Amino acid sequence: MKSLQFKITAVLLVIIFCLVTGISLVSYKLAAKIYTNRIVNQELPLAVKSVADEISLSINKTITVSYQMTQNSFLTDWIDKGESKDELPVLFEYHTALMKNLNLSTAVFISDKTHNYYTNDKILKVIDESNPRDSWYVDVKRDSTINSIRIQDFEETGEIMMFVNSKVMKDGKFYGVSAVGTGLKNIVDLVTSKKMGAGSKFLMVDKEGVIRIEKSDRVGKAKLADLMSAEEVATLLNKDGGLISHFNGTNNLLIASRYIPSMDWYLIGEID
Repeated sequence: MKSLQFKITAVLLVIIFCLVTGISLVSYKLAAKIYTNRIVNQELPLAVKSVADEISLSINKTITVSYQMTQNSFLTDWIDKGESKDELPVLFEYHTALMKNLNLSTAVFISDKTHNYYTNDKILKVIDESNPRDSWYVDVKRDSTINSIRIQDFEETGEIMMFVNSKVMKDGKFYGVSAVGTGLKNIVDLVTSKKMGAGSKFLMVDKEGVIRIEKSDRVGKAKLADLMSAEEVATLLNKDGGLISHFNGTNNLLIASRYIPSMDWYLIGEID
């Protein structure tokens, strides 16, 4: 009799264990699904948008400064009078004040009349439109837009900067280009400091998918095409933004992108 009771008890315990385990598994899967849906539909897209908006705001401030430089009547009047060397200190002081007050790395003006490249303290060089190094000037000159951005090294210091170029115009005539340069450090710090929790990070890639900003030694070397399929890359490098689920060989990642028009780069956010 006791043996039968023991068997019944054992069977009941097994049944209860199976039921509890089954319920736990269902609850876990349901909770995981709810959590993943919340990340996919709310938290990840909002986090990427928020960081992208911060980057755009920072860049737009610099664009505004560059454009305001083109509204300086002294500049066009000075060019019309032949770019007198006696008044050069006024231009240099103006550029120096902008750099100091707005924490810029450089402020410059390139005259279309003489092709002189004026910095905040000297004539750095004379632009040569046939020189590939100076092709950016020709691009700005021919561009239909007033403002444009380029990222390259500054010849005077070799520092990689983000330059905001603005055409200087008066009565429909092109006078040259005013430009302000700022180091990428502020944007790098902004991007790499952001988190969405454990196992998350932000980075930036250019329109070719090359990693440009990240806390790693892959910057400027690796590209998205080296890390994932062509279909996944196409989804992320989409000006409307994209979102994918990607297994990197170790972890399952959710990855979202946001296009930054002013830089022509993409912000990438990923979470484990």
